Amino acid sequence: MNELCKDTLLPYAKRLNIDYVWVHGAATVLEATFAHSLNMIGTSVLVVEMGVGMRMTKEYCKQLVDGIFVEMKDLGMWQGEVITPKDPLIFTDGEVHYLNAGYAGIFLPTVEHWTNVKKGDKIGEILDPLESVVKEELYSECDGILFTLREYPVVSEGSLIGRILERQA
Repeated sequence: MNELCKDTLLPYAKRLNIDYVWVHGAATVLEATFAHSLNMIGTSVLVVEMGVGMRMTKEYCKQLVDGIFVEMKDLGMWQGEVITPKDPLIFTDGEVHYLNAGYAGIFLPTVEHWTNVKKGDKIGEILDPLESVVKEELYSECDGILFTLREYPVVSEGSLIGRILERQA
């Protein structure tokens, strides 16, 4: 969520039964989104991602739907039973480290998504499929949680491979 909308949106986000909330700085790229435009005219909008590009799992969808029912009950729209939502991690840009591809090729992860990693842990490799060689090995720059991990294997130079939420060991 954009930091400009944090005071309005964070109470909603805490009830959605999600794993984490990333409060972004007011960057120009975020200001160009449909969600930001709606928030600026008073329509509260949250963008939810699963942390793995181009993938939705049945389990995460169920988790989010459970949270939506919590919100609906809070707003008086639902009278049925609801779960107690989990407390999400809340963090800002300064705590996030990006892993980007230095070469084009095929990315093969060596760890699972939503894993605790330590500085120096191997995250994956980029292979050159024509030469059958490892072009790059990617390592964690910090201790933390690998909260985003690329699933689609084909990468270009600069492609986002993962994001790590820095946490002390």
